[in-house]
Amino acid sequence: MPCKGGYRKSLEENKRRAIEEREADRTDPFRALWRSLVNRVYNLPGGFESLSEAEKLYFAVGVLEGEVYNGGFDQYFFNSSGADYLYAEKGLLAVGAAEALELLRQAKELLFPTTVVPVDTKTRRQILRDDLEGKRSGQLDPKLDALNRDFWTDPDKLEARMQAFAREHGLVP
Repeated sequence: MPCKGGYRKSLEENKRRAIEEREADRTDPFRALWRSLVNRVYNLPGGFESLSEAEKLYFAVGVLEGEVYNGGFDQYFFNSSGADYLYAEKGLLAVGAAEALELLRQAKELLFPTTVVPVDTKTRRQILRDDLEGKRSGQLDPKLDALNRDFWTDPDKLEARMQAFAREHGLVP
């Protein structure tokens, strides 16, 4: 007997998706690479510094992409991910993502116009808070929103470039 609220159908759909996700986790080499990098960065001694140069570039671009898609450039720079700005920049250059690189650099110039991006999260956050709460906040929001929207259009087809990079550098079989 069908469920009036459609909950049974929703539960079945969720189960189906979970099975597909587990299968993709098992068979997709890029997912395996990403999970391995995340585990090594956050759970093993040495963290980010223990990665090879190619892994650092891949990881930094992956984190940039995730953060910007999730909450925009301001989230990227506010979170710990902003500490790896230079690797994200080098990674975008390495994969040939010129438009994404330009958007990242424009966001950096909006948020940190007179300084390099601080590696220290506390320092970076203080600069962002001062700017966003201060006189520049009204000027920054529309400009950052426009950069976010441009990034979200994926002008460089970043996933394909990242996959090619991973293959080229032997990060996946």
